[in-house]
Amino acid sequence: MGVNMGSNYVCAGFETIGAIVKKFLTCDRFDDHFTVEGISQFFSQTCNKYLHSFGQNFRERKNYSKYIASEVRMFNICHDLGIFKESEFLVDSGGFQISVGLLSKDQMKSLFELYHTFLIDHKDIYDRAFVLDIPPGPGCKVYSHYDEVYTRNKESYLFASNLPQEVKDKMIYIHHFRTPKLWEIYTKIMDENDLFNQFNYHATGGIVANQSSDVIIPCIIYILPLIPLLNRAIKYGRTRLDFHILGGATYRDILFYEFFKIHVMNKHGIDLSITYDSSTIFKGLMVGRHLYVLENEVVRKLDVREAKLGWRFKDDVKVIDKYRNSVREMSDEYGFKPVAMDEIYCPDSGTFHYENRVYSVLYMLYFYAKVEQLMKEKVAKIYPLYESENFEDFGTALNGLTRDVNNGKITRKQTSKCQSLYKSLDMLTNLDEDYCQFIVDKFLAKDEFTDLLGGDGVIKFGT
Repeated sequence: MGVNMGSNYVCAGFETIGAIVKKFLTCDRFDDHFTVEGISQFFSQTCNKYLHSFGQNFRERKNYSKYIASEVRMFNICHDLGIFKESEFLVDSGGFQISVGLLSKDQMKSLFELYHTFLIDHKDIYDRAFVLDIPPGPGCKVYSHYDEVYTRNKESYLFASNLPQEVKDKMIYIHHFRTPKLWEIYTKIMDENDLFNQFNYHATGGIVANQSSDVIIPCIIYILPLIPLLNRAIKYGRTRLDFHILGGATYRDILFYEFFKIHVMNKHGIDLSITYDSSTIFKGLMVGRHLYVLENEVVRKLDVREAKLGWRFKDDVKVIDKYRNSVREMSDEYGFKPVAMDEIYCPDSGTFHYENRVYSVLYMLYFYAKVEQLMKEKVAKIYPLYESENFEDFGTALNGLTRDVNNGKITRKQTSKCQSLYKSLDMLTNLDEDYCQFIVDKFLAKDEFTDLLGGDGVIKFGT
């Protein structure tokens, strides 16, 4: 099974990827392992979409006079490396920092002004950018009433709709839904201002928040915002919908995305593209010391902590053997010089030898593309069982697939997700927004920010 094109995975933190590769190219352990052109080609076929949060360093700054200049410098450094020549750069606003209480009202106003100045003045250094969305979150300091949530987001979204056309064409519109009030507010903003059709790309957020709710709702949660967007795509005669999910990057999610894409094309003739982002590859590898491998088309978690490398993976194959062979498969496929991986960690520092670190990071990007391609092939084979209403065989095949992307295990959550896939496909057939709202009202009301149901004191940008 070859990987022929970039996956729909968007890697958050491209500056980190750039820094890791740049350091390797100039360190004493680099031995012409690959070329800049080779890495660029590798990215184009595995992970060719990279995300950076404009506001991620906002909290630490006391003076923002040089903030834009530092962001531009970082983008230019990554461009000049040459390894991203065939990749896209996406910019997130950093509104998340506001929603979780890391920024004050004054900092929010500064972020609003600087982010949009950056987008307008430096439109040639990025490929897509998210609108500045400011939903409330745990610890949020900028709202005292839901009226402010509506006012603030409406102002930001209308500002985005009036950006210069060449900037607006790159914008990704974010439609939130996570509580009854957010459903009401963001639907109102979108429809009262006819905003859907003013943007080429769309997204949703809040997927990783309050995930305990996901098990109890009768559908896969991200179809709740998807259905309203599909209805508007149909209304405006669009034949394609680009839908990004902020978060939602588990291998099980990838399986469901493939079902939704094939189903939406089958029922509505819409080419649905679903992208998703995560920065967990850094945390999982660098902190947790684990990665994933395929074993007979089953996704398995591999613990690569030093003490576990000599443990048995399967039969007479040790963890270190599976780790080494998986990375070698990647390097062989893309013509990189193999790394011996005889000694994984530096005995002096306890960290990865640098070549092992770089190849492991590249492998994790490669693995997303492999899993996505595998899920695409598997879903294409079993979807006809659903279409022909052979639900018994479809259920058996689906249970097997969900087990295969979950370390070969079936859990209560996996079983619940399997059952909710049926309902999700039915909902994607009917596109009943009232039913979506019913689900939000019934199952997500407990996530409501009740402290925002009273109060006043709306602030205005630019005042």
